Amino acid sequence: MSLKIGTADDDSRPGGLAIVEFVEQVRTLSGGKILVYPVWEAAGEGVQQWDQVVARMLKDKELDLAMIPSRTWDTEGVTTLRALNAPFLVTSDALADKIVTSKDMSDQLMAGLDKAGATGLALMPESLRHPFGFQHALLTPTAFKGQGIRTAKSDLGDATIRALGGKPSDANGDAFDAGIRDGTLAGAETGFVLSDALPVPGIAAANVTFSTKVNTLVANSGMLAGLSAENREILQKAAAATREWVLAHRITEAANAAAYCNRGGKIVKATAADLQALDRAMQPVYAELDQDASTKAMMDRIRQLKSSVPVPATGVGSPC
Repeated sequence: MSLKIGTADDDSRPGGLAIVEFVEQVRTLSGGKILVYPVWEAAGEGVQQWDQVVARMLKDKELDLAMIPSRTWDTEGVTTLRALNAPFLVTSDALADKIVTSKDMSDQLMAGLDKAGATGLALMPESLRHPFGFQHALLTPTAFKGQGIRTAKSDLGDATIRALGGKPSDANGDAFDAGIRDGTLAGAETGFVLSDALPVPGIAAANVTFSTKVNTLVANSGMLAGLSAENREILQKAAAATREWVLAHRITEAANAAAYCNRGGKIVKATAADLQALDRAMQPVYAELDQDASTKAMMDRIRQLKSSVPVPATGVGSPC
């Protein structure tokens, strides 16, 4: 039996590397009876809403499986993952690791995927997300005001940028490059691990962490239901093993930041007063999130867990 797994990434990105591992895990666990074939850059080049394109391909059965960022799903009617992407909430790899390895929390977070025709197999943490400024550092709401900020499409992500006074854009490819050149895009929300893809390095705000990018490894629900119990178990075991591989092989934030500095990037840090101002700007976003009882309950659980998870004191090290 052969299955297709899609992603908007290529095989060099963290999500792509996880897919390579998943393919091998499925082959090994099935004794070669199930072969998974990756479809790299499934959305095409230069398109907007690239992750949503992949999600819709999965729903339409053009793909059997997919690796899709958790933030993506809120445009597709899925609300259960919003707590995971709430602004300034999941701000360390250690906290993300605790969440994705908690079966109870992961199951609750992925429970709403059925609304988009998907079934979650595992959550895979990727990297912390920071603002990278191309014209000036993005450390305060004032710095964001009126500025175009490139961010992957997400209703919650867009709301976060707007709450800071910025203008979200998911310009991609040549449009992204042009926006930087003509000044309509003053920054981007991304991680150090992906910063080599920025057209210019920019100025990263290391301790302004919007969220932690977490990928969802998902299957088309109809396809999954049609498999034998044995084959469903193989995919589930392969997903769990892949998650453990991701946790063991992920490059640290400090190492990715150092590589960014070596490529000519600059890193700065916000003051305590700056961080407080950013938090205050998020009040309308949290007021909206709190209206959903299940989202509020999950955010409260994450806050409680956060208070018990040690955060490395070194962070990304010295600014460059």
